[in-house]
Amino acid sequence: MYVGREYDASWRDPYFERVYERLGGGENAKKIVDALKTLYTMYTDDLVEWYANLYDPGMGAYYCTTSGKENEGFLPDIESTSLALIFLKNCGMLDHLGCDWRNAFSDEFKAKLLKFAKGMQLPNGYFYNYLKTQEQLDKSVAKRGRDLGWCTYIIENLGSCPTYDTPNGIKGDGIDANGNPVVGFKPLDLRNEDDAPKAAAVNYPEYLENKETLLNYLNESVDVVDNSYSAGNLLNATYSQYKARDVAMGWENTPDSLCDTLINWLNGQINPKTGYWSPSPTFAGTNGYFKIITVYNAWRYPYPMPVEAARSVIDGILGDEPSTGNICEVYNLWSALISTKANVQLCHSGETKEAVLRLIKNVMMENGANAILNTYKKQSAYQMPDGAYAHNVNYCFTHHQGGIPVGLGLQEGDVDAIGKATNGILSAIFDAYEIPRVPIYHEREWLIYKSIIDNAKPVIKKDTTIYR
Repeated sequence: MYVGREYDASWRDPYFERVYERLGGGENAKKIVDALKTLYTMYTDDLVEWYANLYDPGMGAYYCTTSGKENEGFLPDIESTSLALIFLKNCGMLDHLGCDWRNAFSDEFKAKLLKFAKGMQLPNGYFYNYLKTQEQLDKSVAKRGRDLGWCTYIIENLGSCPTYDTPNGIKGDGIDANGNPVVGFKPLDLRNEDDAPKAAAVNYPEYLENKETLLNYLNESVDVVDNSYSAGNLLNATYSQYKARDVAMGWENTPDSLCDTLINWLNGQINPKTGYWSPSPTFAGTNGYFKIITVYNAWRYPYPMPVEAARSVIDGILGDEPSTGNICEVYNLWSALISTKANVQLCHSGETKEAVLRLIKNVMMENGANAILNTYKKQSAYQMPDGAYAHNVNYCFTHHQGGIPVGLGLQEGDVDAIGKATNGILSAIFDAYEIPRVPIYHEREWLIYKSIIDNAKPVIKKDTTIYR
């Protein structure tokens, strides 16, 4: 088990006292707080230094692993960079800056970041990692969809626009990564009736041509029953494009709606035994459910069997199934529970809503300490000697989806795992217990982090092939 250097965490004590009071005090509240304190022993400033050292000021972005930064054949990538910024926003280090990474960095940092993100886009509206060709990445629909989301997240948060119109409905500005106008770029005129249907989704994948092509695609390529995690990951990465296509074509609330088509197709395959698609409540089945219910929540569709799904998820949290695959098996259980809770709060009322909320509250209070300690036990297996977390037990990520190389598979942390092992799991626990947040870090750690960023040197790679 990882043993970090000595870390003075006494600054968290007032936050834990607030949790104790919110839980009503007494022996049970004390057990839950003590379990939380045990979980928090994993978070020391080793992780802060590890993360800051992944930044490359030469490209204005973050690597996924230390081995990726220190060896040929790897470059910073957009997913790791986006996750690095989200981690900063949520971990407590920037609370004094309004929890906003835009307030934390210099104009030079943000300009490099914008150039990095915009430079990945091609005229079809998608964004392509520098280490892979367009042909290679078009074969990975999920990765292409994920990078579309990551790049537009960064570009919009920096107050800019992508160069070209995107498949998730964001207008391009015709300005390239270097700030120059694109030759021949003609922005669509929303006032022009001929352009209006195209403006939000002028680029889209072939399977979103219409309802019929979508159903053919789902039936042939999306195995939501036997491979619900892979199917869920695919749908989670691409659902924004369904919505953009509906809006662009005026299909919302009509029989042609692609969103309605997807939800109806999913509803028809739910297993009443588990409350979701997998016939048994395994890690993989629950993780697939977590990926897919986020689509229901984003579109405000009521999930058909929330009580049964919540029971299956809680069984997983309290169960003793060992996590020997990847850290998603630990994180997605809690996230699935909170997504179920969110769905009934957003989309249900009456008896169904009360049944789910009562089930979650009762189980959390009765088994609270055990649930947290069980999570600590499972999550500890993923903490590496560098203080960070790895996606897999005992070794780091080697490739992102789409075959993007990110690390050598050593006993080291990777960015993909950090958000799940820190802000992800903790925010879900806070929500499940309805308790106030306990920050992981505070301003002291930000000063450590910023010092490393400010003094970072560009990473020189001699033999890395950049396709574009």
